[in-house]
Amino acid sequence: MAELEVRVVSERREGLLLELGRVVYEYGHVLVRQRLVQEAQGACLTLVLRGPIEQQRALEDALGTHPRVLRLESNRAVRVDDVAAAVTEPAAPAAVANDPGEEWSLPSGADVARVERMLPGLAKDYPRIFPWLINLEYAVPAEARDASLYLAGKRTGAWVFKRDFSLGARLALGDAIKRIALPALRVLVTVEQHEHCLHVRGCPLCQPGSPSGGRFFGGFIEGVLAESADASGITVRETRCHSLGAPVCVFEVFH
Repeated sequence: MAELEVRVVSERREGLLLELGRVVYEYGHVLVRQRLVQEAQGACLTLVLRGPIEQQRALEDALGTHPRVLRLESNRAVRVDDVAAAVTEPAAPAAVANDPGEEWSLPSGADVARVERMLPGLAKDYPRIFPWLINLEYAVPAEARDASLYLAGKRTGAWVFKRDFSLGARLALGDAIKRIALPALRVLVTVEQHEHCLHVRGCPLCQPGSPSGGRFFGGFIEGVLAESADASGITVRETRCHSLGAPVCVFEVFH
């Protein structure tokens, strides 16, 4: 395995990461990190990728000839150790989810096996989790995308609660949002609370012109509040989304 850094220029940024990410996945690579900025010459997307070294040339050719790409520059990095890349920590969301006696309702259509394989790496890199989630979006069929993001969010939220907040008392819903969901989300994104609604600004998973990634945050909020709020049946609904043109993503929490 080896790392590869590519920089592409495109006329517009909407949907660029998602479209090129599918090409990356087809050639056996995963996204390590990414940066997308608007410059004078167009949208500039820098990707650091990891995958089989024998596929790098083919991947560069596929990206360079993609209809969205005006120019491509690449920089091949050093080979990485397969074993080191696979190291995980024991306190992962998957381990929390499998505690004896704990039951999970799996969303219909989720790629459960792929989410389970991702969770230890996500825990190891937490809070730098968005490359993992973007890889998940590429890896699962379109019809499994929302359910898989929701499952990943719920498992991660429950893990964060048990790691950081489990010693506190159960709270009224408004207090639980303020004292637990809000600080948990602030580690990941810019967020504000408005009564029982959480407003997320600049969501990395909800870029204009791309499919919404709000299902991850809905699951995350439900997971982190499930055992903290003094109410049963916490549900989160996304009422506005940046990917559909709203200035912020809005998540309403109710029971």
